[in-house]
Amino acid sequence: MTADPIAPLSEAAKRVAARLVLGDTDDAIAAHLYLSVHGVRSQLQAARRHVGCPPGASRAVLVHALLTARHVDPPACRRPAPRLDENEQRLLHALTRHSRNATIGAAINVSARDVRAEVDSLLAKTCADNTAHLMGLAHVWGLLDDTGSASALSAAGQA
Repeated sequence: MTADPIAPLSEAAKRVAARLVLGDTDDAIAAHLYLSVHGVRSQLQAARRHVGCPPGASRAVLVHALLTARHVDPPACRRPAPRLDENEQRLLHALTRHSRNATIGAAINVSARDVRAEVDSLLAKTCADNTAHLMGLAHVWGLLDDTGSASALSAAGQA
């Protein structure tokens, strides 16, 4: 997945992507920006192409790519970074690169059917609304470096 660091997103795609980073659903983005849901999905497809994400890439993978390429700003957050253990850091890292439970599970050494419980636990610990929002928060907290690997900076208070 490679992003073009020179060409910016279109303004329409950037507005949609900015709401995605907050964890908004397609319906919520459409309502907030006075667009149709189809229009939101079209802009998300354009953003995926722009940053080199495959069409089936998860929202978390897309948000991570957009933030890493600095096409959008991360969400505002005043909460300190939570302490993540090694397994949680591995899961966070896997969510930046994988979109399917089977590949996420393989990356973190759990079965595909147990991935949802692992993700739900991480969402609860970070107070994230969903995995897209989690990626935004992880960037704010410095839990991910530019390559998408979970960093050792998961100590509380490093925001």
